Amino acid sequence: MFWLIKLAMLSVLISPTLILNGSSPTTPIQKFDEFGDIKCEDEMARLDNFALQLQNEPQARGVIIFFGGITFRGKLPKRGEAEARTARLKPYLVGRRGIPSAQVIVINGGYAKEWLAQLWVVPPGASMPSPDEAARHTKVRFRKGKANPRDYRCRI
Repeated sequence: MFWLIKLAMLSVLISPTLILNGSSPTTPIQKFDEFGDIKCEDEMARLDNFALQLQNEPQARGVIIFFGGITFRGKLPKRGEAEARTARLKPYLVGRRGIPSAQVIVINGGYAKEWLAQLWVVPPGASMPSPDEAARHTKVRFRKGKANPRDYRCRI
């Protein structure tokens, strides 16, 4: 009987600790921004804001999820066009804004109706965001030729 009382007392003392540890709030990931086909100056302004957020949270990771468009400015896309256009985002953050390369991750989300970039701030220990399945298109047709990354550089 004595051991039963000890066991009951022990469980009463331990259970609040387990409940508090089990339900410790983790900082959720947050979508910082999202943009489509915009001018280079506007894109860089958004990346500047993203860089400031990453500088304020140096332990967080910046995740860029991009989607190629099933059309681009009213035409079928070329193969590699989404990647070529996205190729300028991380170098801008790293080279111009001084964000460490390891802090920025780029994820290909597949294809959506139009080209789209999502900027996410992911705190330490949080899981990575995944591309939105609702936006995905599986049937993509391409026009002839391959995209050249030089054609998508911003001239600033």
